[in-house]
Amino acid sequence: MNKILEATHINKYFHDPVRIQVLSDLSFSINKGEFVSLTGKSGCGKSTLLYVLSTMDTDYEGSLFIDGEAMPKKNEPFLAKIRNEKIGFVFQFHYLLNEFNVLENVMLPGLKLNKYSKEELEHRAMEKLKILGIDQLALKQANHISGGEKQRVAIARALINDPHIIMGDEPTGNLDKKNSDLVFDIFNKLSDEFNQTLLIVTHDPSFAERTHRIIHMEDGVIK
Repeated sequence: MNKILEATHINKYFHDPVRIQVLSDLSFSINKGEFVSLTGKSGCGKSTLLYVLSTMDTDYEGSLFIDGEAMPKKNEPFLAKIRNEKIGFVFQFHYLLNEFNVLENVMLPGLKLNKYSKEELEHRAMEKLKILGIDQLALKQANHISGGEKQRVAIARALINDPHIIMGDEPTGNLDKKNSDLVFDIFNKLSDEFNQTLLIVTHDPSFAERTHRIIHMEDGVIK
């Protein structure tokens, strides 16, 4: 199997003001095309782990590999490039920019990566919007669409650079059941039809139960 993400012996401490271990000797891997949920009570370390896995937090012990490549802890320009190129992010809040329309919001990480021409990026962005069934919203301003639509635009934006893995931090946390189910169905489709790898932090048991695999955390360890 092609391992997209591998964590080995991850330890993480907070020093505020005393030293507290928040992640304890975590080791696991995620294969290409897998749809994995990360669950556990509030404060168990899920979001902390996601920040380590996404290379946004480099203050940890242990090793992290993305697509077989070891992630350095000291090289921020390199890590920023990895985040933009190989990881797609979907958060609880969509973080769309209201001054841009939907199409422009989706294109933003692609413009930053600077790998494709603007025309090619527009084409790619429209393709992603079509996959998610919202291409008719392309020219609408971001603040003129519904909450559920905004989260689908955020997913399209996460897909624009064809990331190796999409990481989500409670992406359905702000949505009602209908829109939560819609987002789940989109993730499922991305995994099944496009072999997209997904790691999603969720509090929602019904969401987690339908994913391929659940990684359950308690007090900084995987149970």
